[in-house]
Amino acid sequence: MFAFLRNDREIGRRRSSSLRPGSPEALETRLALSTASALLAQVSPTLAPAETSSWTAEDPATMRSAETSSSSSSSSSASATDSATTLKAEAASATAALRAAISSVTTQASTTASEIAAAIPAVATATASATASATSQPAKQVVAASAVEMQSATTTDSKSVTIHYKATEPAAGLTFGVYRSADPTFDASDQLVTTYTAPDSAKTVGEHDLTIPVDDGLTIDPARPYVLVVSNPEYTAGATTDPTRTAEFRKFTIGVVSHGGIINQSWTYGAPWQLQIGKLMEQGGYDAVIPFNWIDESNQPGHAAPQGFKLANQIEKILDQLPADTVVDLHMVGHSQGTVVNMVALQQLEKDAPAQLKGGWIKDTMLDPHAANNYVPGQMSTASNPVGVLARMIVNNYQARAKDPTVTVPADVDEAEVFYQHTKIQDVTKITASGYNLWGQVPIPNQSDSPIHYYNLTATNATHSGVTGVALWYRNFIATTLADQTPLVYDLATEGNLTNGTPSTYTPTTASGQRQLENFGPDMVVQGDSPTFSGTAAPNAKVRVYIGPTSDLTRINVYDVVTADATGHWSVSTDQALANGRYRAVAMAYSPDHHTRPAYAIVSMTPMGRFWIGGDPRT
Repeated sequence: MFAFLRNDREIGRRRSSSLRPGSPEALETRLALSTASALLAQVSPTLAPAETSSWTAEDPATMRSAETSSSSSSSSSASATDSATTLKAEAASATAALRAAISSVTTQASTTASEIAAAIPAVATATASATASATSQPAKQVVAASAVEMQSATTTDSKSVTIHYKATEPAAGLTFGVYRSADPTFDASDQLVTTYTAPDSAKTVGEHDLTIPVDDGLTIDPARPYVLVVSNPEYTAGATTDPTRTAEFRKFTIGVVSHGGIINQSWTYGAPWQLQIGKLMEQGGYDAVIPFNWIDESNQPGHAAPQGFKLANQIEKILDQLPADTVVDLHMVGHSQGTVVNMVALQQLEKDAPAQLKGGWIKDTMLDPHAANNYVPGQMSTASNPVGVLARMIVNNYQARAKDPTVTVPADVDEAEVFYQHTKIQDVTKITASGYNLWGQVPIPNQSDSPIHYYNLTATNATHSGVTGVALWYRNFIATTLADQTPLVYDLATEGNLTNGTPSTYTPTTASGQRQLENFGPDMVVQGDSPTFSGTAAPNAKVRVYIGPTSDLTRINVYDVVTADATGHWSVSTDQALANGRYRAVAMAYSPDHHTRPAYAIVSMTPMGRFWIGGDPRT
């Protein structure tokens, strides 16, 4: 490519051995090589030839010193009388020779410079060709040192992440990624939660505090307890090797499993299903598990609610062992009256407000929730024979003495789910002899800001207790997937709302009316005589919307049937008119894609509130 330079260099090397130092021809050659090398270095530094020796033009003073020394040596035998004259003459001759040499060097250098100038286009063409060849190859990603030093990260509510960082230079295009990880080190296996583009005010030089919203929340994920916040995560190669670009914190998870009432007194340590779920939690990565045991008092009417204070005390003892700035998630699982125990414990924790729970995620799982209270809707199915009649009398008598508070989702809960059944006694031969089957009491009053997800197990022939009980179903099909965040549950979740109504302005004056408003929200007033609804379900699920008058809870009819689209969205809008009055509505979704076995014949349900057609006469 650069043959003309190599040839000139070789000629100079071959001829230099027969030339004395300082001769014009040697100087011309060295000037040519030096100039060419400098020019090439300017055009393409990476392609400049390496020199094995230092090629520099000799100083005229050095040349003059050598010539003077030679003249002085040759005249050493002359007499002292004419030495001065001789030296003067030789000096003049040397000066003339030096001037001639300089003139020759100047001429030669000028010629060489002209030749090299003429070669510049060839050098430029060759350099461009080399550059094009190099850039045609796949380039390795080069990431500059980060302008952002991550210093800390935490959460105050598990619905956002607060970070502190330092920008050492203006950070244009600054983004952050929030990840869940099995360890505190960022790598490609970590699961992205959300990304966030920093505002301009957070890109300036200096230290910054920034809060990143997390729309779906930092849910319970014991397999990935670490939360990582990475600056500019799109530059993955640099992010995985530069620890200053990552800030992290760890979430601890406490699991609680509470059994229901009237438990076999021979079960010293708790119900078998309860202990098994607790063991599955430990295996799934939960840091601490409490199988809450109140068997000794479970046969006593009215003793369920007071157990909640004992449970709250046990939870707080675990929290006391952790620093105040630790973020702790809490997962409460309760069956039947165990949901009453858990509710009271959550309400007490809300009052005590332990620091570790403030930033954590609280999940409330209710398995066939049933308060021993005759005035809560959703009681039981009993046989029509004498055994069934006697069973109903015994249950009603027990519940009249117990007077449990209605199971409610407390305000601090971030996620709530209900697995329930309304199986009729004649449909389940295994419990027909007992004469009755308790039901899960739904819907559940909700004081939190999060929706409750309902899963109806009636089609699976589940019962309240026994070998086909809801608690055992949960153990078999859900608890085994807690480490994977229970994908079946999330896939089947159904939500829905009335879309053409406005809240009624009615304010209740009675205590029961005020509780109903607090638990279920205000009634809606529909514009016109045909309500419309929309929501989400499993993709391609069959969604049925039911409507019935609130004056008769036994009457509820199908209003419309639709199929959710490929993204799970559904809507109902018909011309079917309703008479004036007060109604309630629910939506139920069934997913054929998930019904891969009889136990998965789950119908997810969502209550859609109460509404008026023709206006609210109470206002």
